[in-house]
Amino acid sequence: MASEDEQRQESDHHDDATADMTPAQRKLFEIRMKINAGRKQTKSQVEEEHKRSLLPPAKAKKALAGDDAPKKRDPADKAKAYLNDTVVDAEGKSKKVQKKEKQKAAFGWDVFNQDSLYNAYKKRLATLPTSSAAKSTTESVASEVYDPLDYGTQDQVSAEGVDRMVAELEDRAVARQKFSRRRQHREGEDIDYINERNRVFNKKISRAFDKYTVEIKQNLERGTAI
Repeated sequence: MASEDEQRQESDHHDDATADMTPAQRKLFEIRMKINAGRKQTKSQVEEEHKRSLLPPAKAKKALAGDDAPKKRDPADKAKAYLNDTVVDAEGKSKKVQKKEKQKAAFGWDVFNQDSLYNAYKKRLATLPTSSAAKSTTESVASEVYDPLDYGTQDQVSAEGVDRMVAELEDRAVARQKFSRRRQHREGEDIDYINERNRVFNKKISRAFDKYTVEIKQNLERGTAI
């Protein structure tokens, strides 16, 4: 209420002061009033900025943002964001996740976990040749009610099935022989480094200066250097 009273008093004072003025004097008076209002506003902003400069950075940033700062998203809304996805978007995201999981390479001890072994098994099944007779037999067995006590009782295996299994095992053996992962160190190579970084540095130096220093190095190693 005090501010409204002050504004009312200033308005009345403005009307009284400009009552006997000419248009030019009234214009000049209004300009001076605007300058005074701007000076007061600038002074108040300088005082607020000085107060913020005395605060810690986090509190100063929060005070500067005030109510205009963007509100943080509610975790509950973020968790339910999938409700706004269309069927096409959901299928696209699902395919991306499946493709990423499929291309993910196993690392370290994860090579022998159950997921990696199962993926390798499916990969072998995809490359395993099958006959139409075996496929029809498998479908007929799958249509019957499965009894876990019957496991191992079907011991009749066709000669074609044995041949397919042998061919697949031979292909796996050939693939293992061709497989060769990159070796970090060569057997029989001289160890003249103390760590990996030093090994790379020595390799670069050797590539650039071995043609000049190889004889000196050999003489030093044999003890025949002059």
